[in-house]
Amino acid sequence: MTLLKTVLFSWMESIFITKKIAKTEFKYRNVISLLKSNNIRYTKEEIDDVVKEFKIYKEGLKSIEGNMKMVKITTDTISFVEAKKSAEEWLGEGSDSLMKTWLVNAIMDKKQHRDIGKVLANVSEIYVNRWLSERTGKEVKSVVGESYDSILDNKVRIQIKFRMDAWHFETTRRNSKKNEETNSTGHVAYKSDEFDFLVIFKPGQTFGITGSTIRCIPISALINPKKPNQLVTNINSKIKKMYDNEEKTNEILSSMN
Repeated sequence: MTLLKTVLFSWMESIFITKKIAKTEFKYRNVISLLKSNNIRYTKEEIDDVVKEFKIYKEGLKSIEGNMKMVKITTDTISFVEAKKSAEEWLGEGSDSLMKTWLVNAIMDKKQHRDIGKVLANVSEIYVNRWLSERTGKEVKSVVGESYDSILDNKVRIQIKFRMDAWHFETTRRNSKKNEETNSTGHVAYKSDEFDFLVIFKPGQTFGITGSTIRCIPISALINPKKPNQLVTNINSKIKKMYDNEEKTNEILSSMN
């Protein structure tokens, strides 16, 4: 789906579903204004093609209005407006950068969702550091070239991960002779002395900061029982259930002091 089609479909869909101006005559000036504000190139023929396709889609929505299928369509799709809002939480309002264009497209495209974490991982570390500083009252510094990402002024070491639903936990190190003792599963495991706490940043449903959660896990809960000198490469449901709540998060934050 082209960016032109994605933006117009999202815009027209939101108008139809919310019924805000469902009976309003389609106006080219509204569309052109929308496209120009997002630096999208267009021709009248391209706009006409998208509108024709949307009319077919609209008739389909009418036929199932009130049905559960309507609910699925509206809840499974991240609109352009939602994607843009989330992107601007990371990149700033009013930005028309190439990065923003990519991020908005990636948020709306489920096939690209796995790539978002790779791009936002470093930025989310800055957000987590500020959050940790506010919640612990400690100075938090980013670290480069170590097995941890941040360190508190009392020498507590923090490893930060950007995750959605699955809390996988392998490192990004290469499978090499140096790491052969820690890659028995095909993933290179962390050693049990590389940091003190794991902090997981989970973005909101539309990948923004709004609606995000941050969870903390002590390294003692991540030790591989079969190899005590290593950590697990995947956080199981039992551990996740124990630490994925605000009460436990506050408890762990207190233990960092």
